[in-house]
Amino acid sequence: MLLLGAVLLGLVLVAGCGLTDKAKELGSGKLPVGPQATATTAVPDYQGTAQAFLKAWEQGLYEDMYALLSAEAQARASQERFVGRYQAITSGSTITSVKAKLTGGQVQPPSLGQTRVELPFTVEMQTGLVGPISELNAIPLVLAGDQWRVDWTPSLVFKDLTDDTLVRLFPDDPTRGSILDRKGQPLAAQGQLLSVGLVPGQIKDEGQALSALSAYLSLNSAAIKQRYANAKPDWWVPLKDLPISQKPEAIAKLGNIPGVLLREERSRVYPNGEVAAHVVGYVSPVTADDLARAKDKGYDEGDYLGRTGVEAWAQDALAGKKGGKLAIVTAGSEVIREIAQKPVKQGSSIQLSIDLEFQRAAEKALGDRTGSIVALDPRDGSILALVSKPAFDPNSFVVGLSTAEWQRLSQDPRHVFQNRAVQSAYPTGSIFKVITMSAGLEKGGYQPTSPFVCTGRWDGLGNGVVLGDWVPGGHGRLNLSEGLTQSCDIVFYELSKTLGLKDPDILPGFARAFGLGQPTGVMGLEEVAGTLPDPAWKKDKLKEGWWLGDTVNLGIGQGYLEATPLQMANLYAAIANGGTLRVPLLVKQITEAGGEVKTFQSAEKARIPVSEANLAAVRQAMEQVTASSKGTAYYAFRGFQVPTAAKTGSAENQNPDAHAWFASYAPANAPEIVVLVMLEEGKMGGQFAAPVGRQVLEAYFKGR
Repeated sequence: MLLLGAVLLGLVLVAGCGLTDKAKELGSGKLPVGPQATATTAVPDYQGTAQAFLKAWEQGLYEDMYALLSAEAQARASQERFVGRYQAITSGSTITSVKAKLTGGQVQPPSLGQTRVELPFTVEMQTGLVGPISELNAIPLVLAGDQWRVDWTPSLVFKDLTDDTLVRLFPDDPTRGSILDRKGQPLAAQGQLLSVGLVPGQIKDEGQALSALSAYLSLNSAAIKQRYANAKPDWWVPLKDLPISQKPEAIAKLGNIPGVLLREERSRVYPNGEVAAHVVGYVSPVTADDLARAKDKGYDEGDYLGRTGVEAWAQDALAGKKGGKLAIVTAGSEVIREIAQKPVKQGSSIQLSIDLEFQRAAEKALGDRTGSIVALDPRDGSILALVSKPAFDPNSFVVGLSTAEWQRLSQDPRHVFQNRAVQSAYPTGSIFKVITMSAGLEKGGYQPTSPFVCTGRWDGLGNGVVLGDWVPGGHGRLNLSEGLTQSCDIVFYELSKTLGLKDPDILPGFARAFGLGQPTGVMGLEEVAGTLPDPAWKKDKLKEGWWLGDTVNLGIGQGYLEATPLQMANLYAAIANGGTLRVPLLVKQITEAGGEVKTFQSAEKARIPVSEANLAAVRQAMEQVTASSKGTAYYAFRGFQVPTAAKTGSAENQNPDAHAWFASYAPANAPEIVVLVMLEEGKMGGQFAAPVGRQVLEAYFKGR
C-alpha cells in the first residue's frame, strides 16, 4: 500500500543555472526597447515564457521549467531540489497526466517599465488514486534584463503549498471481494496471514536469531542478514509470510527470540486449499511490469492482482477502487487544505454456480489421476463442479513460493496450472458417436433399427485399407441403436462413409451445431476453441484435400478432432434437456458493496438439429450403455439405483495409452445432472473413467 508520508520537501538551496536550448527557443521573453516600444507589442513575449513553462510541465521536462525561473527563484531552490520535488509530487500523488493552459481572456499588458505581471492559468491533472484535479492559479513573471522569467514558488504546483508545507497522500484501500459457491460458502476471502520479521535494534543474539529463522523459514542466513543490513534499528523488516494456521508452531519456534516479531496481517486466503483452485484462480503481488503497464489503475507495491481463474477475470470488480485524500499539510501533519478526495469503493463479491461440497466429492473421485471432471445441470446450464488435476494450493502464491517450490510446480511435465476442463483439447473418441448417429438419422437415411454386421474388420475405404473394431472378433449382427450402446466402430465407419459420400460437410456441420470448434462462451474462465476439421479447414491449415477417410475418422471422434471436456459436457447437456444448446453458467451473481446485484443466467445458443424422435432414439441407446449387459458401462454401473444414460470412449493420441472418456446424465428419464470424466492416458473409458463417473453421481444423489 502507499505509505503515508511527505511527497516533497521545501529547502532553501543554492542558485541554479541558465536557460536550456529548448527553453530559449520556447520562451525567450524579450521585451522591445526604444521609442517604438509599446505595451501591446510586449504581450506575446511574456505570454511566450508562461506558455513554455506550462508546456514543459505537461511533458515532464522539469529541467526546462527550471531554466525559465528567475534568478531569485533559482537561488531559493537548486535545480536538483526543484526537479526532485516535481518528480516526488507527481509520483506520490499518482499523477498520470498534466494539462495546463493560460486562461482569463484578454490580459492587461504591462506598461513600459513594469517589471512584474501575473497570468492566470488552469491546470488539469489526472491521478490514479484520487481522480481528476483542477485548479485555477496564476503564474508570476518578472522582467530580468530583456527577458521575462518565472518567479517560482511551491504554490505553482498546488495553491497554498509553501516551502514549509508538504503534499501528503492518505490512501484508503478497499477490501477485496469474496468468491463464493452457490450456497454462499467462501472459496476466496479476505483473512489473515502470519508475517515473520525482525526489528534489528531488538536483536540480542544475532547468531541465534539467524539460525532459528533460517531453519524455520528455509531461508539462507546471509540472505536474511542482507534484508536488514541497511535498516534503521526501530524498523520492522518482514522476512516471510505464513498461513495463519502456523501461528502456534511459529510462536513455539520463534516467539522467545529477541528481535523476532510475529504479526498478523490482512491477506487473501483460500480456505479450501486446492479444491476448485483452477476455477477460483489465485492472486499474487504486483510486479514492476504490472506497475508500468497499468499506471492509470493506481496500483502500488503491496497490492495483489488476480492471475488466473475468476480472480483474474473479475479483477476490477473484486479489487474495488482505491480511495483517498490528497492534502497540503504542515510538518506536524495538520491539514492546511484538501486538494482532492475520492471515496473508496469496496470490492464486489462473486457468487459461482459451483457447489463446494459436491466439488470436493468430485475431486475425491478423480483422486491423483491426471484429467478433469465437469458436472452440469442440463436444465439451466449451471456448472456444479469443474475439476482439473493435478492442482495447486493458491495460498502458496499469497505467502510466497520459494524458488524450489516454484520450479517444482512450473516445471512439472503434467502442467499443474493448466485448467484441463477448458484449456486442454483432446481427441474425443467414441463419445463423439452420439453426433454421428444423429447425423446418420437426420441426413444419412438410417433408422435406429438399420442393420449392420461387425466382423471386427472393415475395408470400406478400399485400396487395401483395413480398419479394426475395438472388439477384435467383432460384435456380429446388430442395429444402429445397439451399435451406439456397444460402441461398435464398424457401424460408425459405415455410417460415416455414407455421410461423407453424400456431402463431406454434413458430419462437420452437425458437430459444429453441437457446439464443437468454438468456445462455449462460459463467463469467468479462459477457454480454447478446440479443433473441428472439415474440408475448408484442412485446405487452409494443411494445404491438403479432404478424403473420405477423414470423414470416417471424424465419425469415431479421431483424426484431427479436438474438444475440451466442457464442450463435450455441454453437448451432452443439450441431449439431456431435449435439444437446447446453452452457454454454460459459472458466474451466477455479482454483488457490489453498495448492495446492487447483477444476476446472470445461462443463455440459449441454439437448438441441435435433431428431431424429437431421433433424439429419443439416441437417448434410448445411451440408457442401454449402463442397463444392458452388452453396454460398455454396464459393469461399472451394476447395482446403481438411479437410471443413467451414458457413453464411454477411448481416444487414441500421441501417447501409448488412450485417453479415457465417460459422458452421462441422470436420472435418464428426467435429467438433473450431466457428469463428464476425462482421464489422460486412462486407457478404456468403460473400465476406468465410468467408475469415476459413478462415484460422482453417487455423491450427487446421496441421501435422496
